[in-house]
Amino acid sequence: MGAGWQTDGQLSWRQLTPYGVEVRTNLAGRLEQADIARLVRLFWRHSLLVAPGQQLSLSRQREVLGWFGPVLLRDGESGVLSNQGEHAVVRSGLAFHADAAYTEHPFEAIALHALDVVDGASSTRFAHAERALAKLPERLRQAIASREVDMITPGFSLLEQRVCDVPDPEFMQRGRRPTILENPHSGQSYLNLSEMHAAQLVGLEWADSRELLRETFDYLYAPDNIAEHIWRRGDLVIWDNRALQHARGSLAAVGRRVLQRVIVGSEGAAPHTLNPSPRPVAF
Repeated sequence: MGAGWQTDGQLSWRQLTPYGVEVRTNLAGRLEQADIARLVRLFWRHSLLVAPGQQLSLSRQREVLGWFGPVLLRDGESGVLSNQGEHAVVRSGLAFHADAAYTEHPFEAIALHALDVVDGASSTRFAHAERALAKLPERLRQAIASREVDMITPGFSLLEQRVCDVPDPEFMQRGRRPTILENPHSGQSYLNLSEMHAAQLVGLEWADSRELLRETFDYLYAPDNIAEHIWRRGDLVIWDNRALQHARGSLAAVGRRVLQRVIVGSEGAAPHTLNPSPRPVAF
């Protein structure tokens, strides 16, 4: 299959730059247990898995994700995400974030499958929270490790920007979380701070917190820490929701974009659906 490709059993794969792995196999067909185990190891090792050319029903996508952990079946957490029709998902861009990171049960993995997209018109970007933490200067790491962070789900008007830049951001849900956590799948520590959710570091004045978060984000969102997947019909993309944060641009001018989502996570995770009545945060 060309330079960089490895083949074992029913799987062929290659490493992506700056991180991740592309896999070639038919996930709609039957895979041997050895190939499933190999796929699972590849995923948790590389945090991001791209499998082009798939045709998966929702039930089959759930079966595949079940190889990586328990699939969350609560209403509103999986199914079709579309930018079409009156019930379309929010079409605005989304700043970098990790789903349910403001709760005690962040989702373990997320999979999006492109059912119907305009090839090359839209993308999802990823930031590696483990790699960024490893690159932080010790001074900066100590400054944030000693604190917790107030995490929010922001109001609709703030979805594309850093909430730490807003003194009193509207929020729909809120949780106080550690700034650094350990990923149980990799054993590596990661930054539990994102531009969409990290409103303020506990115990600091707003301006001081903002400057410390901005400095941390310089490492987290550095160009060499960002991977971008440009969508084509049939793509299946799975990512470790602890190791990686994700973001997207506006969907207003990308044509039809219909993705099928399945989540690996705990039933105890707080719902991330939006409360219709945002209110100001009082820190």
